Amino acid sequence: MIPTYQQIEALHKKYAPDDALFELVFTHGKVVAEIALWCANNAKLSVDKNLLETTCLLHDIGSYIFLSTHTEIRRSYPQHALFGATILREEGLDSRISEAVRTHVLLGLTKAEIKQNDWALPYKDFLPQSDEDRLLCYADRFHSKGPTFSTFDSFYNGLRSDLPNQAEKFKKWSEDFGVPDIAALAKKYGHPVR
Repeated sequence: MIPTYQQIEALHKKYAPDDALFELVFTHGKVVAEIALWCANNAKLSVDKNLLETTCLLHDIGSYIFLSTHTEIRRSYPQHALFGATILREEGLDSRISEAVRTHVLLGLTKAEIKQNDWALPYKDFLPQSDEDRLLCYADRFHSKGPTFSTFDSFYNGLRSDLPNQAEKFKKWSEDFGVPDIAALAKKYGHPVR
């Protein structure tokens, strides 16, 4: 099943522990959806736009429990993708949505990257397979739940030293999908840019 906008909002409210976190995570999903749809149009990709928007709106549904101030929980934050994918499968949503959510950490991660960085994830590849999956990963890099926008340069430069393979993938995808107008989005949503 691909849920309606109202059903997506209801799912977020079901899992959000309070209104403030609901607003933070749901707004982040809306921003990521707007960026992903812009990228799909800019690249003239033939994607399922309803699936793409739905996936973006739901991609961080597994993050609520990890948005705690407890350090040990925050260290496990990359698991929010796995937790979210499980929630969406259990809710009976289309498997393409849960698969995209499962692989959306950074630009998709390899087993080697997970092991090298000692991330709290199983040692296996979590790589996006479809254009919709890649658009979610890419668009998500431009906004965080700070809530803060990242410019292409700030995110790219942040990746270069510690995650050079991710940096090169980000650069390549920027050539494929384009770079959204972060200043305009920051003004629209009232979020700062780093």
